[in-house]
Amino acid sequence: MTNYINRLDVPRLMFMKQTIIENELYLTNEYVRRQNVPMQAPTLIGSHPIMEKINEAQRAQAAVYPTLDALEAADPALSAPGLTEIRYLLDMERPDLDELKRVVGLRNRTDGKLICIILLKNISVHPTIQRYAEMELLTVSPQLREVADVLRACTKVVKAIVFDRLLGAEFDGVGLQEILKEAGETGTITVTQDMASRYFSFLYLPDALSAIETVAYRGKPGNLYHAASCCLSEYELRSRIYAMLAPFGVKLNIADSSGTPGYAALDNGKLRSLGWEPVCTLDEVLRYTIPAYTDKFDLQTAYIRDSYSGKLATLRSIQLDILREIDRICRRHGIRYFLSGGSMLGAARHGGYIPWDDDIDVAFLREEYEKFKAVAPAELSGRCSYQSWMNGDGYHYFFDRITARDTYFASKYSDSYEMPKGISVDIFVYDAVPDSERTRRRHWKHLMHKRLLMNVRWKNEPRGEGMARLVSKLLLPLLRIKSMDSYSESYDKATCKYRGRRTNTVMAPATDHKWHDCMPREWFTEVIPCRFEDVDTFLPKGYDGFLRNWYGEDYMTLLPLSQRTPYHDYYRLDVGRYADESRDIHFDFSGELQ
Repeated sequence: MTNYINRLDVPRLMFMKQTIIENELYLTNEYVRRQNVPMQAPTLIGSHPIMEKINEAQRAQAAVYPTLDALEAADPALSAPGLTEIRYLLDMERPDLDELKRVVGLRNRTDGKLICIILLKNISVHPTIQRYAEMELLTVSPQLREVADVLRACTKVVKAIVFDRLLGAEFDGVGLQEILKEAGETGTITVTQDMASRYFSFLYLPDALSAIETVAYRGKPGNLYHAASCCLSEYELRSRIYAMLAPFGVKLNIADSSGTPGYAALDNGKLRSLGWEPVCTLDEVLRYTIPAYTDKFDLQTAYIRDSYSGKLATLRSIQLDILREIDRICRRHGIRYFLSGGSMLGAARHGGYIPWDDDIDVAFLREEYEKFKAVAPAELSGRCSYQSWMNGDGYHYFFDRITARDTYFASKYSDSYEMPKGISVDIFVYDAVPDSERTRRRHWKHLMHKRLLMNVRWKNEPRGEGMARLVSKLLLPLLRIKSMDSYSESYDKATCKYRGRRTNTVMAPATDHKWHDCMPREWFTEVIPCRFEDVDTFLPKGYDGFLRNWYGEDYMTLLPLSQRTPYHDYYRLDVGRYADESRDIHFDFSGELQ
């Protein structure tokens, strides 16, 4: 196909391209897993790069394309078990109908099936087809009618799927590279009025691979399916890209019309009837793909920043100030603390925040935590407050917090609870738990039971769905008999059940990692200095074992691009007195001063 793009010989761009390729395969496998579509291990015939992608998506060791001659020469009795499914790629730039007939004949020798992948040349804009016309565009091409005639000869075993305008790190069927070149060299993106009336469809690579698996597993023999991720106008595509690049100084250039209206799209309704859906939105497709063709625009960083209304840097600055306060108090009183969770990973892998993270976690062993809690409320500067269930202000999380006064941070989860909310650093406690896994499991279940009841009582309304919601509805009147403080006190005592006993295992009950959070005490009895952004702080001596336990042996490897997203789905973020006073005062959408 003419839309296959060779890799550019630029080291940074090469690295980003490989990251995007890995993300495309990740998206494919995650979609197939969620849809419960078993990935087949077919015989592949065809040399187009899309066939290699099919193979990679199945995580095979190497792509092997047996020749058609070899397959035809094989003993039918021996070859039949290995030919339960053939995927044949028919490139419509160089269609070979005789070869297609041979593949059909080969398939007829077995009881298996044939998936024929038809790669179209980019469909030309057709001026007579209306925007909302429901039309099988295969009727436009005489060649495709011939292909359909051949396939209809063996409808019992053949399913066909049509691709057009592939888009991905190595496929640019929509002219993305040309648009980005213009943006990079001239600082503009050009649109014309007629572009708003020229429609086309494209197929994102993960959608192509997931469509193949969906048709292979759920498609009906003798049926032909069109695969398309999105139908949009040329104007829509360029305007979306412009919106993403505008923060980098790219301008919109409106030029005179240079073409005629028309429609050139595949309709994916039939494919959707099998339960298939695009793996992500158009904006996500562009954000995951654009960096494969240019390194001038850091879209991922801009996306994360914009997820916090541009306040992420200020949010982090406030958290770092709180971390300095915690560090100052601990050093003054000889208290051992350490970074935990994502902050520990960020310090080890990035020297600070994980680029898409928005919080700081610190932790103590129980005995060190008790020392800290005894002195911290009085030692904190006037800009910070100590949050605990013992304050009597409605705070009932399973961990304490140090919060910046006069700030507000509410996530989707926390917004539903009546309690003080602010930009904070979370404090976790590692408590002694039994070394016996059986006893430890029983202890954990007891704590989880308490937490479930507390969550229902704190929210003061039924939770969950189905039977869980019914049970919580029936229990709620009984739970209201006791105050939330009594539940928090009971939970606090339960977490300390094994305090003072001879045990070599600790766990932070307030986390949701369950058995991943049960670790040897010796990992935390000593701390080592580390740097987190511009703050001197500490890691536990056994941080490597901690990170392997929580995040896996490859914890230094970054997540797929599509997983590098902000953790908290925040509803409201006010930075209060920390706001940049050099900016002009303005109002946000809710009418509150920034």
